[in-house]
Amino acid sequence: MLTPKLSVRRALGLGAVLALALGGLLGVSTTSEAGTTTTIKLSPASGSSTGSTSITVTGRNFADTTGTSRVRAVRFVSGTACGTDPTVGTAAAAYNVVSATKMQTTTAAGLTAGRWMLCAFDGTTSPATLLGGGVYVTALPPTATTFAESTAAVARASVFGGTVLNLTGTNFTRTTTASVDGLKVKVTYVSPTKLTLVVPAHAAGTGFKVLVTAEGGSVLSTDSISFVQVLTVVPATGTGVAGNIVTLQGAGFNAQTFSNTAGTVVAFVPGGQTLTANTTLITSLKTCTDIMVEHDRQLSCKAPVLSGAYQVQLLTAVAGKYTAPVSIVSRTATYTAGYL
Repeated sequence: MLTPKLSVRRALGLGAVLALALGGLLGVSTTSEAGTTTTIKLSPASGSSTGSTSITVTGRNFADTTGTSRVRAVRFVSGTACGTDPTVGTAAAAYNVVSATKMQTTTAAGLTAGRWMLCAFDGTTSPATLLGGGVYVTALPPTATTFAESTAAVARASVFGGTVLNLTGTNFTRTTTASVDGLKVKVTYVSPTKLTLVVPAHAAGTGFKVLVTAEGGSVLSTDSISFVQVLTVVPATGTGVAGNIVTLQGAGFNAQTFSNTAGTVVAFVPGGQTLTANTTLITSLKTCTDIMVEHDRQLSCKAPVLSGAYQVQLLTAVAGKYTAPVSIVSRTATYTAGYL
């Protein structure tokens, strides 16, 4: 009786590796678990070049079956490969093996901005077995300095939200985020040195700095934000003829007593004009007349003869003189007259 032969072609049709192995034509070898090199997962996978970032490392074979650590060196190696030399690169500031699949490590200071490989070895001399490697990216820490809209290091923002501020600094990235007093700020990346922010609604108050977070870390702005009851003007343009009706939207109008001598004044202040407390006469300003408070957040009045661009402000008057601002429109909500 003849023993049937298994053709290689038919075997490949059934599954090459299995058939050849059964026919004795292929020796199937496996790598022991202890010798397996794996790609490790890092969280976070990026951080500041200044160091001290704690990283959770997930992989395999960090400890043996008894729970004893197999890791003897953790290095940050520049480039795309770890190699087998545990003395190259920069040593991690610290590491702690939690289990066979988890390790905590801390980045060292002095890593230049760029791509690094975090490499775990089972020895301290070359050659050593690489237990795993993963990509870690470092970035320079950001700085956040001034708002283009600031006066004396303070930018005004509406309590109702929506105020646009332009922040200058360094090392901003497209993934940069921002917040103020724990509230999310809408961020538009303009360049590594400029961000455009849309500030959220916030209760009135002063001294609020913006927390900027980029790949290289977090930083507070040098300038601060004061949340005020900012006005908006509708319409924002007019013919300049006396008696045009304008509507002001804001808050707290019910509590105001409107008077050009002793109370609150609605004034149109030309750009560049400086008001001096207890000196500037209200009669020297262009003011609204026939003010009618429609509700706490809106009033209407008749504009005076105007020509050019103005900031519309609520001012406090005492004895016919300006003493202090009540609120001011945002820089993007001026009233322009005489151009229709």
